Amino acid sequence: MKSKAFSTVELSDILRLVEIIPIDNGKLKKSINAKIPFKDLENNVDQKTLIVLFGQEEATADGKNKKKETISFRDVVRLLIKFLKGSDIKESKIALGGRLEELRKIGITYPAQYLLFDFCLAALEGDHLDAKLYLAHGFQILGLSQRFNLFLSAVVYTPLTEDEEVRELLTLLAVISQPADAKVYLELYGEDFKKRYDIFQNELMKIK
Repeated sequence: MKSKAFSTVELSDILRLVEIIPIDNGKLKKSINAKIPFKDLENNVDQKTLIVLFGQEEATADGKNKKKETISFRDVVRLLIKFLKGSDIKESKIALGGRLEELRKIGITYPAQYLLFDFCLAALEGDHLDAKLYLAHGFQILGLSQRFNLFLSAVVYTPLTEDEEVRELLTLLAVISQPADAKVYLELYGEDFKKRYDIFQNELMKIK
């Protein structure tokens, strides 16, 4: 369950933080733990939102609360994990730009809404080439938000797919975007999918 305060946060509030992380051609320019000065985001994220996201910092000697001054990519990962664990948000609210209905009207048969799921499973397996392809299709076909696309690009282009917390986040994203009937999906896409699905299931068992 999300705290009452955190329940007021929108996904867009968290993804806005990605703007300050140095990412070049999809890759992090610094480590996942590198602390980036927060001042450049002051005009984009108000202090009340930051307090909800990160909580109050320790008080200074004069009794005033310190402002959050830095952010890392790992901080964003942890915020997304916290958000997804306490949310009933659907994959469409995260990723889609209203294009699924357009695709259905012109007879697209590939289950396009599962591109995010396929991306997560490929990333968890460590198949970065496949993951990049699914991400590119997700951005072009489904209309992934630019911030979300940039964040996921950093995950697979850097890459960060062996990091435990990143894997937890990928697993949570897979949970909310998985097919309604995995057995049918498995029969359709065969053994390659089964291997990835087994990895996903193993990761799911690790989540507390």
